[in-house]
Amino acid sequence: MTLLLSFHNGNAQLLNKLKKAKNEATQAGADVKAGEKALKSVKGKISGGAKLDWSTFKQTPAVTFNSLLYGTAVFEDGETRLEGYTATFVPNKKMDGSTVNAISEQGEYLKIKVYKGEQYITYFEYSGTQTFDDGKKVKFNTPTSRYQRDGEWVGDTRIDAKKWGTGMYRLDFYAGDKMFYSFDFEIYKVTNNDSYASLNEMYLTRGPWNDYAYINHADTGNLVFGFYLNHEEFFPNPSNNKKTIKSVNWSLKMFKDNKLYAQHYGNTPNNAQVSRAEWKEFSCALKTVDNKGESLKFAKLADGAYKMELTLETEKKPRVYNFNVKDNKIVLIPEQDRTKNTDPTRLIEGWNDYVWLKLAK
Repeated sequence: MTLLLSFHNGNAQLLNKLKKAKNEATQAGADVKAGEKALKSVKGKISGGAKLDWSTFKQTPAVTFNSLLYGTAVFEDGETRLEGYTATFVPNKKMDGSTVNAISEQGEYLKIKVYKGEQYITYFEYSGTQTFDDGKKVKFNTPTSRYQRDGEWVGDTRIDAKKWGTGMYRLDFYAGDKMFYSFDFEIYKVTNNDSYASLNEMYLTRGPWNDYAYINHADTGNLVFGFYLNHEEFFPNPSNNKKTIKSVNWSLKMFKDNKLYAQHYGNTPNNAQVSRAEWKEFSCALKTVDNKGESLKFAKLADGAYKMELTLETEKKPRVYNFNVKDNKIVLIPEQDRTKNTDPTRLIEGWNDYVWLKLAK
């Protein structure tokens, strides 16, 4: 009798274990389905957007290169500011003919997704209320009020490089439900082993700032040359650690068919007040070196082979940028030439006033 009771008790315990395991499995399955549903919901929110009429403009959309370089800011503490971009040829009309309401439909209009490598990090919404040039340009400005992203309030465009680490990052620009442009850059870190120092690590960026300069057609008609510069010295002034700006002398010469043609104004080098970690833009107009010494006009460049030679006292050799003029027009690099660029999501957009020059390696 005792043996039989023991046998029944054993079966009952086994049955209870089986029921418990089944219930746990059922609950696990339900949790998985709930998780998948939530993930789909989030993905739908991130990927969703208004269906825009992309036939509004004849040109493919892009983001101006100069706005990419001043809008993408990574600070020495690893925080970011990703805003102020100027997008071109982005429609504000939907397929049903209605106009996007940039305020009430903010979440359906302009977004940027942020990736590290192929790993998705987050996304940001932007206000599309500022437009100009007959609606052909729209600004990716931060909204005037906070918005909810996945249940949390957002009011900035910050990611934390300390959290996500150094490496290659990518910004994918969206309008409505379409990704129309991508921008790649690297975040890296330098360290300081001085235990007495107030700052021991610093985050910086590498990318187009290093590799490109520009020629700008100024409102005055002058040809203006511009470039980008930063420094990665923790304390450039050993007498005062609070002074993080570094003074750098620089000069510019322009050659035409291997002969000196123009140079920066003045008989002494220009001076740049260069920021620690953050890229800043520096530029100057040029004067011809003939007897007249006139301002060099953008529209008066004669056909020929040109070379810009930028000399910085902090670099061992000059930065050199070559370009050609044919039929009184500057020959664009393939990355900027819409007839030669095969990837519209990586087009260098200069509008009609910036010509971008690539550093000669």
